[in-house]
Amino acid sequence: NYLVDRAVPFGRLVNQITPHFVTRQVFAGAGKVGCESPGSTPSDVAYQLSQRADFFEEEVGLETTLKRPIVNTRDEPHCDPAKYRRLHVIVGDANMSEVATFLKVGTTAIVLSMIEDDAIGDDLTLAHPVTAIRQVSNDPTLRATIALGNGKRVTALEVQWQLLERARNWADRHGLDSVTVDDGKRILEEWESVLTGLERNPDDVADVVDWVAKKRLVDGYASRHNVRRCRAVHRRSPTRCGCSSDRGMH
Repeated sequence: NYLVDRAVPFGRLVNQITPHFVTRQVFAGAGKVGCESPGSTPSDVAYQLSQRADFFEEEVGLETTLKRPIVNTRDEPHCDPAKYRRLHVIVGDANMSEVATFLKVGTTAIVLSMIEDDAIGDDLTLAHPVTAIRQVSNDPTLRATIALGNGKRVTALEVQWQLLERARNWADRHGLDSVTVDDGKRILEEWESVLTGLERNPDDVADVVDWVAKKRLVDGYASRHNVRRCRAVHRRSPTRCGCSSDRGMH
């Protein structure tokens, strides 16, 4: 959860944080075998970046268990409500990688500080955020494009590169006091390093990005045991993914 300046218009907060929430899964996704979104089957999506992307149905809302929104409106600041709103973040996965956790939390803090300073702009606003979060998650090649509100189509990596570039420009003008200077510098460095690795070859960042590490494990197991990928991970209900074998990893 994050404290955000109450003076920031909520519409601006939603429009400008949503592209980050949707695309940060390229480095913060925990990885998932199969698919549970309506109308899709594991044969359609054998592996995806995020464990939670299938379950978001709204762009903005108050619920946390039904009709889950990408941006949650629950606002309990636990401090002076005239000065701050509490951004209750329910989008995203739990990570095993310390670097992924560091980037997930740190980049979001920087993006929110940029929004407070009106330093991002609206050109990255997404046309269809719920569709976009699934499109990004469903494509481990990182080549899928998502629609922006201005009609352009971009990849999740392109959105993240844009945010990083704007973050560097913002840091040059405003400093990094909002996240502390040392932490801020490391966030920017790690952000660039991971995006570079993902762009070059995701396997290069398997030691820091959970979804890449998990995919290597699943693919390796499936290859060694000559099974389809959806059979490489034990499921409570094997028939759910069309598998007849319950042999799997535990």
